Amino acid sequence: MLQNIFGFQFDLPEFLLGLGVGFLALLVFNRALPVAKDVLKWSRGQVGEVSVSVASGSRDRYRRELEARLQTMHLARALFVLDDILIAPCVLAPPFPADPTRTEPRPEDTLAVLPNLPDWVTLAGIFRTPSLALPTALAHGPNLLLTGDLGSGKSTALVYLALVTARKAPEAGALAGHVPFLLHAADLRLDRWDGKDPVDPLVSAAQAPLSGRMAGRLASYARLAFRQKNVLVLVDGLDELTLDQLSKVAAWLEALQDDHPEVRIVAAGPARGYDGIVSQGRLAPAALAPWRDHEQREFMAKWAAAWQRDVAPKMPKRGLADIDPALITGWLVGAARSASPLAMTLRVWAAHAGDVRGAGVTDSLDAYLGRLLSQEERQAAEAAALAWLESRNGVLQQRSLRRGTPLGDLVEAGILTRREGGDYSFSQPAVGAYLGARAMAAAGPSEAVVQAGWPPAEAAIGYLAALTDVGPIVQRWMEAGRDVLETGTLDAARLLRYAPRKASWRQLVLRSLAQILQSHQRPYGLRLRAVDALVQASEPTAAILFRRLLTVEAASTRLLAAVGLGGLRDEESVPTLVSVMTRDRELLVRQAACLGLAGIGSEAALEALGRALLEGEEGVRLAAAEALAIHPDEGYGMLRDAAEVDNLMTRRAAVFGLARVPEDWALKILEKVQVDDQQWVVRGAAAEAAERRRNPPWRIPTPVRDPSQLPWLMAFAARIGSGLAAGRAAMEVLRRAISSGSTEEQIAALETLAWLDASEFQLELNNALRSDQPFLRDAAFESLWRQAAPGVLVIPTI
Repeated sequence: MLQNIFGFQFDLPEFLLGLGVGFLALLVFNRALPVAKDVLKWSRGQVGEVSVSVASGSRDRYRRELEARLQTMHLARALFVLDDILIAPCVLAPPFPADPTRTEPRPEDTLAVLPNLPDWVTLAGIFRTPSLALPTALAHGPNLLLTGDLGSGKSTALVYLALVTARKAPEAGALAGHVPFLLHAADLRLDRWDGKDPVDPLVSAAQAPLSGRMAGRLASYARLAFRQKNVLVLVDGLDELTLDQLSKVAAWLEALQDDHPEVRIVAAGPARGYDGIVSQGRLAPAALAPWRDHEQREFMAKWAAAWQRDVAPKMPKRGLADIDPALITGWLVGAARSASPLAMTLRVWAAHAGDVRGAGVTDSLDAYLGRLLSQEERQAAEAAALAWLESRNGVLQQRSLRRGTPLGDLVEAGILTRREGGDYSFSQPAVGAYLGARAMAAAGPSEAVVQAGWPPAEAAIGYLAALTDVGPIVQRWMEAGRDVLETGTLDAARLLRYAPRKASWRQLVLRSLAQILQSHQRPYGLRLRAVDALVQASEPTAAILFRRLLTVEAASTRLLAAVGLGGLRDEESVPTLVSVMTRDRELLVRQAACLGLAGIGSEAALEALGRALLEGEEGVRLAAAEALAIHPDEGYGMLRDAAEVDNLMTRRAAVFGLARVPEDWALKILEKVQVDDQQWVVRGAAAEAAERRRNPPWRIPTPVRDPSQLPWLMAFAARIGSGLAAGRAAMEVLRRAISSGSTEEQIAALETLAWLDASEFQLELNNALRSDQPFLRDAAFESLWRQAAPGVLVIPTI
């Protein structure tokens, strides 16, 4: 042992022992480090697996609960799950926008004579105008505002999107990996929102129908989905809100997209009166496509199959249960033309149940309510509906109801739905509107309901027209709506389909529509709306007017008359239309005559179309083929046969007709023809038609927010040597495009103004409306209509 080294004693054995222990500890540490890392990695993996398992469990549980709820969200929930009768919804394809920089030609399409209108869709349903599947429209375009009347199927369209998305079904397309959150606007309770996190109101609204366990987990699950950027938000009930309530929803939608730019949103609302939802809420309006003959037949077949399986076995023998469903379907086909999904469902239900009370939708509503409610419950429901309409509120507040209202029974019957905060709403707003109309028929019209501008009140006045005289209301609407859009006349025209033939005010409205139609200097879109209104009204005297207009000088008037005769199914006009199809000097009129003949659909009309397909000029052959595509029976078969005839021009036309047939076999024929046909012109047409089926060329346009970013406006500004900056500078360049640009640039500028504050462009718009160039008049009218659609623009008077 060494002594006193630097004042310390040094023990060599202890030093060597410590040194050995240190080396041994280091060796153990080095050997244990990889094992420790593996253990840590395993632990982290276990935690991750537990988290994934918890998230997966929450996701699966949420999807199960959501799907179970979705299956009951329809009118006939007392009978079937939704899958049994669901028809895939579509949106109408808008006309191609003007693009002065475009060099390639537009796809060949004879239906350009019948552009889709956002607010009148009867003709679109009859003639099967172009449409887009909902997932397709959303995948290739902006977030959407589905528009349509009450009962047009908007709520079911949202349910369909939620179903296919939750199931990750192939029909969902790019949405298959998203998490759907379906909520009603009345459950948002935005009056309690502090304006900070926009996910909070969504979670609160989506929690309402869930089980307690799932509702407690929804907040964390929803925020995880937002972090993963795969959320689909579906908002129903905007057409039940007032403009003040809509402004709050618009602010919430704006905040949601600011915080989560990748979120996909689809809302359901009105065609008019959606203030802020488009401009501030950044949704693009898209009109829901009406059911065509094909969809109506598909629905009736599904209903009949479900009825025979689930309902008929429980019915008494030797009664309705023994009636062949094919007989019922055959009776309904044709009689239900242009019926909305709501009206179609009610009519088919009444036919199978054997309680048909009449041909009108009000008769079907009476039968429906008679199955669900006792006389006392119905009286209470009518009083509640009137209280709702008079309040002009998005919800039915309990304090506005009379004492003793059997709310529980009405909820159980599916008439009412409980909302967040103790309020209620009508499960089917159209049913609520009808109940309110019944109450007004007994007590007299309410001033709060008579005022236009709120969809439930307007629908109630429509039903009221079937129950009592609404002449004073019609007079008031027409006098208040004397503007360049003919708002008053067209609003009154919506009542014609409900009113009795002998209603005293019908002739006033019919004369106004006839005057609009006959003035070829008026915008084409306005006159097409008048034709749609006359067809929707099924007015017999309109056929006389249309037949007379087939002989006038103005080609646009002859074209509209041909379409109107087809819409009315006027068989007397078949010989005249055949003559127009073969001899009229304007190709567009000859093509419109093909549509008219297809709309009539009689044996003579279809034979004439068959001859045109075999022997007509090229443009008429194409129109005849596309017109035959609206007939599931004879038309489909004629197109199938025409694809195999010797004449190559007939085969070429047939492939474009087959492109409009919504059946898988039609696409298979197109794929076969594009490979096997001997003529390259037919193969090329088949390839184009098949590609159009797979990838429709139409897109829902994104509303313009900053015109300075438009390529065509940049090119125009460069050509005139002007700068182009956001704000006022861009608006001035737009003004110059309207005043001095080419026709295509003028049209593009007018279409752009449709999405902007154009209050300073009234002079330019009025000049365009009075232009001697029809295309400018048409573009100015549609631009002004779009500007007025939110419901706050003061429309210039006539």
